[in-house]
Amino acid sequence: MPEPLVHNWQRTWIDIDLDALIANYRTACALTKESGARVTGVVKSNAYGHGAVRVAQALQEAGCGSFAVSCAREAIELRRHGVEGEILVMGLTEAPLLTDMLRLDVTLTAASVQGLTEIDRAAREAGAEARVHLKINTGFHRLGFDCTEEAAEEIAQAARQLTNIRLEGLFSHLGLICRERDVQQHDALMQMQAWLGRRGVNPPDVHLCDSIGLVRYPQWHHSRVRVGALLFGVRPAGSDHMPFEDRETLAFRTTVAQVRRVKAGEVIGYGDDMILDYDATIATLCAGYGDGYPRHLSNGKGKVSIRGRLAPVVGLVCMDQMMVDVTDIPGVTPGDTADLLGGAIPYGDFTDWAETNRNECITILSRRPVRVYRQGGHVVTVLDSLLEERRDFT
Repeated sequence: MPEPLVHNWQRTWIDIDLDALIANYRTACALTKESGARVTGVVKSNAYGHGAVRVAQALQEAGCGSFAVSCAREAIELRRHGVEGEILVMGLTEAPLLTDMLRLDVTLTAASVQGLTEIDRAAREAGAEARVHLKINTGFHRLGFDCTEEAAEEIAQAARQLTNIRLEGLFSHLGLICRERDVQQHDALMQMQAWLGRRGVNPPDVHLCDSIGLVRYPQWHHSRVRVGALLFGVRPAGSDHMPFEDRETLAFRTTVAQVRRVKAGEVIGYGDDMILDYDATIATLCAGYGDGYPRHLSNGKGKVSIRGRLAPVVGLVCMDQMMVDVTDIPGVTPGDTADLLGGAIPYGDFTDWAETNRNECITILSRRPVRVYRQGGHVVTVLDSLLEERRDFT
């Protein structure tokens, strides 16, 4: 990824590589070539921290015509900014927003007969027909109709009575605990499909696989795969031996605000967790947990890259700032760039330090950092969510 274009108003930012995003999307398409499954781009939670609108627009330009989000407000955001094609809300939609969803031609999810009834009522009042996917609980125990013949009968009875609903899809989600449990979940979804079919309910769109399922279970692609993490450079676990590339798509960066010499015996930051036992050079950075850098990485657990070398975090990470030890990095000055995540700090290293997963590390990045989108080696868009400003460059 090229060096960032830093403006004097840009103290903390995220460089986003749209070329890498599009390459990862094409990788997903290649992985479904044999099955013929549709690739749905999952852009929930602000596209895993990347900025949902700009990401969806880039994917749309690359040929993606199907998107998935978690909630109605995420769907509204995409439609308001001109994102076309299918948008599937995979979570439940609040009743007051159902009319908006119908007006915006958004596909809804139902996980109970009550949910189906609410959607049907809203569609009838709007004089519309709602497109709905049924979420089935196959053992993940998070959301969905229970996978029983009794539930299939309830769905069938509702389908006969609720005339403003078109049941287009049937889906579930893998727990990915072990292959045996995954097989049980897949078999349960197929059993539910069979029970519904015997009752005249035949949703044509059946889907189960996320990014991990995409590469691990090509025989289960069915009509579509829901690809999120892989789009953003989070290579599916257990796929290192497979011959495809999955490029990291962002670099979370900040600037050095101040550099000072601190004598042994002094305390760095809040509390007394970090008392220096040596004379040190300390750099203060313009980022903290309010920007998405985990407080868990305080006191030497985390590292940043400055001038191509690693500097450990010292003291507690603050909400808006953090301190790092640059004693062994000569020449650090205010205005220098520090890579916090991505770039010189691979996702995998960061997640090991933070004791979490790669999805969380990129998704928790807040709205405060400016997002700088690059394509073809050039800055194409700068998005400042706090000022609600977006600048596109040609």
